[in-house]
Amino acid sequence: MDQSYRFAFDIGGTFTDCVLLGSEGSLLTAKVLSDHDNVVGPILAGLKQMLQTNGLDIRQVSDVVVGATTAVTNLVIERKGAVTGLITTKGFRDVIEIGREIRYDLYDLTAPGPDPVIPRNLRAEIDERLDAAGNVLRAPSDSEIEQVIGDLISRGAQSIAVCLLHSFTNPEHEQKVKKVLMRIAPQVPISLSSEVLGELREYERSVATVLNAYVMPMVGSYLSTIENGLRAAGVRATLRIMQSNGGVISRELGERMPIRMLESGPAAGALGAAHAAKLAEMPDVLAFDMGGTTAKACLIADGKPSVTTDFEAARLQRFKKGSGLPVRLPTVDLIEIGAGGGSIAHIDSTGLLKVGPHSAGSNPGPACYGLGGQRPTVTDAALLMGYLDPQGNLSGAVTLRPDLAQAAMYEHIAKPLGMSVIEAANGIHRIVCEHMAAAAKIHAVEKGQDVRRYTLLAFGGAGPIHAREVARRSGCNEVLVPANAGVFSAFGLLVAPIKVDTVRTRFTRLESIDWGACEALMIEMQAYLRDQLRSAGVADEQMRFRRTADMRYVGQGFEVETELPARLHAGELSALESRFNHAYEALFGSFLNNQKTEIVNWRVEGYANISSVSGKHALAVNRHAAQTRTRQAYFPDIQAFVETPVIHESALIAGQRYEGPALIEQAGSTVVVGPGDAYGLDAYGNIRVTLNRRSSH
Repeated sequence: MDQSYRFAFDIGGTFTDCVLLGSEGSLLTAKVLSDHDNVVGPILAGLKQMLQTNGLDIRQVSDVVVGATTAVTNLVIERKGAVTGLITTKGFRDVIEIGREIRYDLYDLTAPGPDPVIPRNLRAEIDERLDAAGNVLRAPSDSEIEQVIGDLISRGAQSIAVCLLHSFTNPEHEQKVKKVLMRIAPQVPISLSSEVLGELREYERSVATVLNAYVMPMVGSYLSTIENGLRAAGVRATLRIMQSNGGVISRELGERMPIRMLESGPAAGALGAAHAAKLAEMPDVLAFDMGGTTAKACLIADGKPSVTTDFEAARLQRFKKGSGLPVRLPTVDLIEIGAGGGSIAHIDSTGLLKVGPHSAGSNPGPACYGLGGQRPTVTDAALLMGYLDPQGNLSGAVTLRPDLAQAAMYEHIAKPLGMSVIEAANGIHRIVCEHMAAAAKIHAVEKGQDVRRYTLLAFGGAGPIHAREVARRSGCNEVLVPANAGVFSAFGLLVAPIKVDTVRTRFTRLESIDWGACEALMIEMQAYLRDQLRSAGVADEQMRFRRTADMRYVGQGFEVETELPARLHAGELSALESRFNHAYEALFGSFLNNQKTEIVNWRVEGYANISSVSGKHALAVNRHAAQTRTRQAYFPDIQAFVETPVIHESALIAGQRYEGPALIEQAGSTVVVGPGDAYGLDAYGNIRVTLNRRSSH
């Protein structure tokens, strides 16, 4: 029992992925169906499966447990959070409903705006006011605060959000509200906008604070359930939680700031992709994560996933910007580009074949799972096209039923449209891949990038199956599929650093900047983050800090994040202007000459790398000999079935190149290689595919 293990789990909408990383570099994986009524069950089932299969003892899981979950996202989307009350400055309680008055559909005059989450009868005001500099103009009284809190609780409020005007400059009044609440109703959780998002723009700050309060009671009990379940099973490791910004935090901070977990699973996948790309010496990759419910993409340039504060939750229309709730917290810049393996195909009112947005999930799942699903899904199409083994199962979790997939496809798609079952399946596959390729190209253009120079790095249970067709249609020439692609987001959790961040709004023109005051502000922010890292057990010598500022040309309404030097002083003026111009040019193609510049927000990120993943050994798997067999597989570019070798990845020899077609089976996924494509295995267990140029779309 000399070897210890780190354990990670990613709770998805369809599957829960589990990974054990040994102290000597071995990697063990498991994939089990998610159970949203018993969140701990699949986690323990996956852990037990890995331990029993490899003769390990649960006491060897003695380091860190890292978890990612879609729980926060689901609470927001399904509006199943706590009844929440909002306290605002007098005259501002309707900001969260008025929003930005942006019409997300130009031609739909009746398009509804995002649901404000909190009804008007639970939005209260207090008579207080600060000026823009944070000076007190009118202080609230304790008696008024007590009355407002009492009224909200009497109306059923289980959690309180506080968003007062200019509190990002001076949090004194918000802290006073918190102090009163702790005295009269300490059992009620509270979220302050100055703590959740300390920057200007009242609507965005209100949304982030409200959502944090909305999910806080549920997430606290949710994380406690997971930790208590693990401890009851004998796991004595520390529990850390993945954030949307690409770092992990302690469970305690996760309970206080659950909104930071909004996109935790996809963020972990992007981190894993960046790690794999670095090892493969491919600095620019398009991370393509396709699971059971959705598909997401992230541009990784120079080995780093891009991070944005322009993120929307719970969109009314999935692909229309402005139809969701803006969350301006740092988030790995992922875009939802399409459906997942469980997305249901249907014929719309105009007689056209459509896929999604509804998903079969894990219960009842696709028709081929044999768990009661009656509608054809993307997974059913892949099975009928020969990409999945008709006699196989998905990581031991589900036995596939081709007969049920065929029956569902015929009844709901092929028969109504007057086509064959394989034509219907191919249509579903092509629609899904075309939509994903188009969305990926648009995402790249919006970032000032050409997706054709990127390598498509595919993972997730369904990613490697669809990667070739997505790459073909988006113009990418190469595909890289990492080892253990089916559970890759869980692996990404193990390479994530501990990370915290903070932001402060302080307007200043670059021409008249007070360098000493700004440096003092950054030092104060770093000290705040240093305390958070220390509370998470990080030693001072492990801490690293990154400084940025949100800058813009005077007169503009939105900013560009710009790197700052390690120390601010007058000698950095020209360098700072140059950095901003370079960042601006990267987004918009050119920068403006002779224009005055200003800084709006100051940001500091504190992090510590805690991972000991060494690369080659950690990504290696237990390889065993596998006999090559064949089966018929359909390829859209030649519109025909081809007798295709089915190869277990363990049969591939590192450094040797092969020619397609081929179906390469991994634990939890299958890599589709087309006719004429070249492929091989590199030293780190990655499968590299070079597309046949004649197959380009």
